[in-house]
Amino acid sequence: MKLSFAKLPTPVEFLSRLSKQYGRNIYVKRDDMTEFISSGNKIRKLEFLLADALRKNCDVVFTCGGIQSNHARATAHMAVKLGLKPVLFLRENPPDLLDNKMQSVFKTDEAMHSNGNFLLCKLLGAEIVIVNSKDYARIEEVYEEYKKHYEKKSHRVYTIPVGGSNSLGAMGYLLAASEMASQIDLNEVDAVYCAVGSGGTYAGLLSGFRYMGYKTKVIGINVTKTSREEFTNTVFEIIKGMKQYGIDTCVDREEIKIIDDFSGPAYAIPSESDIKCIKYVACKEGIILDPVYTAKAFRGMLEISKENQTVLFIHTGGIFGLFAQAAKFTEA
Repeated sequence: MKLSFAKLPTPVEFLSRLSKQYGRNIYVKRDDMTEFISSGNKIRKLEFLLADALRKNCDVVFTCGGIQSNHARATAHMAVKLGLKPVLFLRENPPDLLDNKMQSVFKTDEAMHSNGNFLLCKLLGAEIVIVNSKDYARIEEVYEEYKKHYEKKSHRVYTIPVGGSNSLGAMGYLLAASEMASQIDLNEVDAVYCAVGSGGTYAGLLSGFRYMGYKTKVIGINVTKTSREEFTNTVFEIIKGMKQYGIDTCVDREEIKIIDDFSGPAYAIPSESDIKCIKYVACKEGIILDPVYTAKAFRGMLEISKENQTVLFIHTGGIFGLFAQAAKFTEA
């Protein structure tokens, strides 16, 4: 059972000018166009997850993410559309890997706490619980503490992991893989590229291609400081768990290709190269990338792919997060 909120199929577009410049065929799967407020890749996962919440008669939905989480915004929107109460646990503190200068920038950027995705979550009436990095690391325990409060009032709580990335959520991108197969000859595609922030989109794509018999390579660009080894384990377990939904695919760990080299200063913090990439792609092709996921992944694709290859980039959305970092793009 799944819901049907996304506006599907999303188009696959050929980027003629960038293709000519880089000497390769560059296609983009426009999953930034899945919806408006729920736009991006998360809606495909949430169609399965929130259907499960309804099936279990839940009326409150918990999920988590960064302060400008696309997933939290999409969850809040879809939950409200279904008459469910969204409760969002958002990490306030920057990652410990940031140096003192970057921590200061992160903490004093008021737009991060009043604009973009955060603003939309507030407008949607979501309950927002700000958690620090220490508590975020034990988010399952924090969930349990808050669940008791709601259960005392006879509510039923459904919890969704970060990014909606579990075996059920990944089913959304298994279907997306099938959708792509009807739009482009996957046998002619050398590699599909996507951002990796929690692993569910990547797992669904790889599982979907193998389930249909395609050997298409899937390359994930890690946009976090979580190691590729940890993400490899996460993706492998998600795919293995999809067996309970009738998807039994044979995927070796060696097939899981995740690249660490383009994560930038920290999660949600773009490098100067990422900022230049966003501006350049916007001017060249009219495609708007975001500073958290797609700019890093697109830049990675351009640097990793080779001349004469055909590549397909999964645009996972994130435009609202761009507004929270507008100062980075309006400076002279």
